[in-house]
Amino acid sequence: MTGPFTFAVVGRDEEATLPTALGVAMEAAEPGDRVWFVDSGSTDASAAIAARLGVEVVAAPEGKGRAMQAAFDRCHEGHLVFLDADYEWSEVNIAAALRAEAVRTGADMVVGTYDEAGRRRVVMPGVYHPLVGALAPEALEHIDIALSGFRAVRPSVLRSPLPPGYGAETHLNLEATFGGDHVVSCPVGGFRGSLREYRNIPAILDDVAAAILDAAVRHGRLDAAARPVWDAWIDPVRALVTDQPAPGADDAAFVAHLGALAGRPLPDALAATC
Repeated sequence: MTGPFTFAVVGRDEEATLPTALGVAMEAAEPGDRVWFVDSGSTDASAAIAARLGVEVVAAPEGKGRAMQAAFDRCHEGHLVFLDADYEWSEVNIAAALRAEAVRTGADMVVGTYDEAGRRRVVMPGVYHPLVGALAPEALEHIDIALSGFRAVRPSVLRSPLPPGYGAETHLNLEATFGGDHVVSCPVGGFRGSLREYRNIPAILDDVAAAILDAAVRHGRLDAAARPVWDAWIDPVRALVTDQPAPGADDAAFVAHLGALAGRPLPDALAATC
């Protein structure tokens, strides 16, 4: 049993792109499905636009994880299909592709994998791959685009509350892995979303790293007493990313430096004892 599907478009102050994202969700919805705009404390006309399109508006606090948690709190069956509201263009209807793959595979979580030409990858190579590779390597086996906001998720995957910010997708990846859920990747072709001149990347990096370390402690992969040493390992990556080149700038030196930092030896997962 896979249905019904609830399409949850999540965003804050995305009035420019919200009609596109909602249009994709509405086109993908079939009889018995629902479409929501989960409004993460918008101060623009986003909620009014959604209501004008006939979409139910779900009010949520600011913070991506808090908004996604609000959707989970209201949905207890079928699949939640999450879409980011900063959706400018896609090669295919991503919401429909996720729905179809969930029906075809019966998976507990379907993660949309996409091609976004010109976007610099920072958080995944800088912290996600090294930290998850050391503390939960099995999570790297089935999720190609680990931080994708496009996913169809059974509510049962969420066994502990989502973190408040950008660590929500990381949290779901690890919850599904540690819970033994069936996870598949779904290629959806090209996609374009807002780069925001990479302004939010340092916050994303912090939230993703925290979500990994929190999960590792929670599931016995990391000694809580060793946590500060891992946080210190992240510090140089954070400092580099905070001062990264602008979109489109020559970033060869930055990418090489990021790779060198990510390749440093990681601390021991157990705290040192006397």
